[in-house]
Amino acid sequence: MSSKRAVAAAAAVAVLGPVAWLVPVTASAAPPAAVDLWTVPTAPADTATLIVAYSFGNRLPAGADSTRTIGEPGPVNEALAAAVVAARGDRGIPVYAQTEIAEVLKSRYGMTDVVAIDPDRAADGTLVYLSTDGVAAKVAQLRGTAVATDMAAVVAFQDHLWRATRTTAERGFDAFAPAGVAMPDQYDPQSGQLWTTSPILYLPTDFAGRLALLK
Repeated sequence: MSSKRAVAAAAAVAVLGPVAWLVPVTASAAPPAAVDLWTVPTAPADTATLIVAYSFGNRLPAGADSTRTIGEPGPVNEALAAAVVAARGDRGIPVYAQTEIAEVLKSRYGMTDVVAIDPDRAADGTLVYLSTDGVAAKVAQLRGTAVATDMAAVVAFQDHLWRATRTTAERGFDAFAPAGVAMPDQYDPQSGQLWTTSPILYLPTDFAGRLALLK
């Protein structure tokens, strides 16, 4: 088990308690099936009919109000944008990307047809950031009946990729990570979103989210 996985497992025990890992088994019962919370399904990038890209962190300008200001992309989202470009290649398939990634795709790569998935705003103008499922739900709504036949290549930070792919699939897509496309895995300690600054702060929440997706 990698050091990051060990951290995640230890953190999950801390958050959920050791009982969460115990499954009562009677003498005659078969042992419980192993649960794979690590392996991400993959498929060739050129089989995708669309790309769904999930942002990770941001960079807030000095003095900015984080409750009202959408942060600048920062290095991680710049790397995620590069992964989108690699996955898309020279094909014109639709790209649905969270705001921080969409901004880079438009400004750096000239991708004018990217569909930005923006955060919502409350009545008082404060930002309501989307969860992973919130993003997937918006994309599914935009795709409509096409979801049934869509092949969604998911781009996400490496430690978020399992949950991002699984959540996209929960919304009806055939979802996978594009094979051969490297996802960023270096945390940004200067991120404006504290939970995305280190694996110690991020992995407990992500691991709990993975467990919640199991059926």
